[in-house]
Amino acid sequence: MELRSTREMRRNEQLNKALAKKAEVSGSSAPAQTQPPLKKAPADKLSLSRQALAFLEEQNRQAMEREQRRQSRMNDSLSSMESAKSELDAMGKKLKVMSKCQKIAASIMKGDRVPPEDLEYLMNNDPDGYKLAMAMRRHKKDPEDCESVLDEEDRNGGGETSDNGEVPAGDAPVSTE
Repeated sequence: MELRSTREMRRNEQLNKALAKKAEVSGSSAPAQTQPPLKKAPADKLSLSRQALAFLEEQNRQAMEREQRRQSRMNDSLSSMESAKSELDAMGKKLKVMSKCQKIAASIMKGDRVPPEDLEYLMNNDPDGYKLAMAMRRHKKDPEDCESVLDEEDRNGGGETSDNGEVPAGDAPVSTE
């Protein structure tokens, strides 16, 4: 639906009144029914100047640019959130690995017997922690056999393991029987 500006409507009303007065003055000698009725322009018409049209087009263009910038910012923030989520997942996995390594190292330091796959896991994932645990190891008269802290995924190659699966001879658990 087109709209008509108020100023233009007032001007048209004034023109219609002026035409009606002229018609009355000149038409007083002629019968009133022979005069054609004045045609009214449709009330829902809009006419814009070129300057106003250019202004509206510029406003639309700026609004589209703002929307595109907002959309690109949203896409950037979404991708940064996704990358942050993947970083968080990686950190969570590293934290689980370090937690398992600390449990294994604590058992070694207490002087308990640790399963060979746990020793290998500690060597591969935290070599410095392995060295420290072996250096701080206490000797017990009656060492306990510890259960493995690794789950099936870690045993089946989920962690970083060596291909040969050997434990160094000096680092193997010692039985005191």
